[in-house]
Parts: sequence; C-alpha cells; structure tokens
Amino acid sequence: MKLAIIGAGASGLVAAIEAAKRGLHVSVFEKNTKLGRKILATGNGRCNITNQTISAEHYHSTQPRFINAALSRFGSAKCVNYFRELGLEVREGEKGRLYPMNHQSSTVVDMLVHACRQLGVQFFTESEVVLLEKNGEKFCLTVNNTTHLFEACLVATGGLAMPTLGSCESGYVFAKKMGHTLINPHPSLVQIVCEEKSIQALSGVKVEGEIGVVIEGEKKKNAVGDLLFTQYGLSGSAVLDVSREISLAISLKRSVYVVLDIMPQFSKEHLENLLQKRLNFAQDKSLVLWLEGIIHKKLAPFIIQQASLPKSILAASMLGMKEIKKLVYTLKHISLHVNDTKGFGSAEVTAGGVDVREINPESFESKMVKNLYFSGEVLDVDGDCGGYNLHFAWASGFVAGNAIGKR
Repeated sequence: MKLAIIGAGASGLVAAIEAAKRGLHVSVFEKNTKLGRKILATGNGRCNITNQTISAEHYHSTQPRFINAALSRFGSAKCVNYFRELGLEVREGEKGRLYPMNHQSSTVVDMLVHACRQLGVQFFTESEVVLLEKNGEKFCLTVNNTTHLFEACLVATGGLAMPTLGSCESGYVFAKKMGHTLINPHPSLVQIVCEEKSIQALSGVKVEGEIGVVIEGEKKKNAVGDLLFTQYGLSGSAVLDVSREISLAISLKRSVYVVLDIMPQFSKEHLENLLQKRLNFAQDKSLVLWLEGIIHKKLAPFIIQQASLPKSILAASMLGMKEIKKLVYTLKHISLHVNDTKGFGSAEVTAGGVDVREINPESFESKMVKNLYFSGEVLDVDGDCGGYNLHFAWASGFVAGNAIGKR
C-alpha cells in the first residue's frame, strides 16, 4: 500500500516510521525546505519531548474522552522508551518536563529522520500539497503541478500557530473538502493584550503570582506561576496556562478581565500584619521606598496609584489601618481588562480544529472517508504547557501509523 503523509512535523514523522515498519511505501510531503521545523523551535530549542504526568486532564477538546485511547497506548514511559530505541537519551527538567539529554531539539529531528530513511521513507521538501481529492479508491495529491496517487493519506499539517515556521490552514481546507466539520480554531498558550496603558511602566517586571480569569462577570480559571508585565499586557507561564479560556472568550466577543495576586504566598490577614509591623521601620521613608522593601521598585508607585490613597500621604509613617487594608487589597487584586491575545503569530498551539467526533480514536481514521487519517495539531485537541502538545503529536502519529500499517 502506498501512503501519503502531508506534513513532516512531529506527528507525521512518527507515523511515517510506524507505517514503514509494517511494509508500506511511505511518501512525506513537506512545504518547507527543512523537516520538523516546529520541533526545532519547541522548548526554546531544547525540545520538551513529553512530561512525566501525561494524562487526559492536561488536554482540552469538545470531546475530552477522545484522547484516552491514544494515551493508553503511548504514555510517558512509552514515549521515553520510543526515543531511547531511536538512539536518544532523555533527562527530566522542571515540573516533570522531559528533554533530550543533550538539550538539542535538532537531535530529535535527526533521529526521527534517520529512522525514516532507514525504513525507506521518501521525503519531498518544498513540496506543498495544494489539492487533496478522492478519486474512487485513490487519493489524488496535487504537488508542484504534478498529481500523485495513493491508497491512503494522513493529514498531519498542524494548526495555525507559529506561521513563521510554515503553519497554514491547508489541513482545515482538506478536511472541509472531504466533508469534515471544523471547531473554530483559536490561539492557545499565548500572551494577552491589556487595555490599561498604566502597566506599560511595569514592562519587564516578573513576579511569581496568581492570575484569575473573569468572563462576563463569572470566575472561570486560576493559575499560579510566572507573571511577566510587558508593553502590550501580560506574559509568563501562569498567563499561558489560562490563555485558552481567554482566547475562546474573545473569539466569541465576550468581555474578559483578569485579576492578579502578586503576593499569593500571603493571606490577606498575614499581609496586613506584615505591613503593620513594617511601619515600625518606616522612619522617614517615602511610601514608595517603604513598599520597595517587599515588591519590585517599578510596582511600588503603581500599587500606590491603584490603591487610590489620599494624595496627602507621602510618607509611610502617615499610613493608618484603612490605608493598609487598601494596599493589601490592591496587592492581591490587580484588575486588568483584556482586549485581545497576541494571536497565532505568538501562540504555541492551536485550540480547535477538525471535529474529533468524526475521527475514530482507536485509529485516527476519518469516519467519513475510508483510508483518510488525521493526526496532531490539526485535530480539535490541545494540551497544557509543559510537553503535552508535543506528546499528543507523537501519540497520535504512533496510533495512526500503526493503524494504517495493519490495513
């Protein structure tokens, strides 16, 4: 059987290996000059291959249970062993993240491509598939003004995130042409743009804090981690963790604001006591200098302004309990309106995609077109930050490649 794989990313490369192992003639079409370009960019060039805590709770879809079959067959341990057999050793980083021992994403691509070539997989780079059609029992791919015929086809084109690395909507176009439904794609793991211009003065400030998302007046999600203030709004790990909900709400034209707690390690009462005790050392310090003893110097004047303290209070020694309470409330409740995200250009992954209700979770074959398969980011599955998205790419490619090879 001749198999065409559209896309030489993480999912497509693993699928190619698995299908070729089972004797299929595999051709991989890649629009870029290089194979695995998005793999090269993951984990800041270190390639966060997977995570020790792979489970369905770290994934999002309109059909959350869809992912279970793939994860049961290709979990974290299986992933580590898979790459070890390819010749790549893995080491653990922070928060259960697993990386190549040499911390080089290029080695991951090299190992995958080497395995493919050893199995006879053919690669066609700078070969964008512009048209995918079904002609009887064959799939017709139009590439560089030439038509190629195959008995099976896997669409592993990825989503819309990172367009500078070649991402495009072709996979969605192919899916719709074949009769599939799309769940509206939107950016995920992405920075957010805030309305308040006052935070521009905080650009570059990074704190360990908590962010809460409020959509149409209803609290939706919280996350704890890095909060990075920028010229446009907010970035950092905690922001990325809640960005999916924000992005979806914005795409639906809903009002969104976030609430920041920049001192989550303290309860309100504990923080009030701390500030009261610090008044004993206020001496002749200005209010700004006094606050700098516990928060970043750029944050101090911002917090004072947001707390709406009387302008007559210039020195810390002039603070009363009423003002202390205002400061504490502000330190734990910085409210910012969200206008937008930074979009697909800055997003790490695409949420939404081909509706998985139309895909067999045991094989990733289309329920609508025989011998047509989809894997990876093109599907309506996206994961949390920390190696989960790349793991789904491997897992879906593994399952799809095996299923095609057994036909």
